[in-house]
Amino acid sequence: MQIQISIQDNGIRELLGRLQGRMGDLTPVMRSIGETVRRSVERNFEAQGRPAKWTPSQRVLRTGGQTLSLTGRLRRSFSVQATGSRAVVGTNVVYAAIHQMGGRAGRGGKVKLPARPFLMVQDEDWTEIERQLADYITGGRR
Repeated sequence: MQIQISIQDNGIRELLGRLQGRMGDLTPVMRSIGETVRRSVERNFEAQGRPAKWTPSQRVLRTGGQTLSLTGRLRRSFSVQATGSRAVVGTNVVYAAIHQMGGRAGRGGKVKLPARPFLMVQDEDWTEIERQLADYITGGRR
């Protein structure tokens, strides 16, 4: 007695082919992820720090306003660059690093600036990033 089994897997092969094709160039989804992070950075400025509030600047304590937002230059400077394998959100503002990480500034490093991390991905952003990846890879079919 001979038993013959035939598996009709054309649909699965077609689906796997589409998935493989979409995985070949992730630039579109990386651009979307970068924009999600850039918008999150904007919200960090609006909230004056997330999840923890930033230490107010001396200027804000004296005259009011918002920390890191005297002219808005830093706040408006963020851009997104995307490739097939990564999303980069950054700024070309020279003084961004000292505000992000804190440290000594001024002549002879006499002024100690606290870290005010603005360039960070918030926990709630990861849910959106995961959704964007899943939607892109599956072509919106889940």
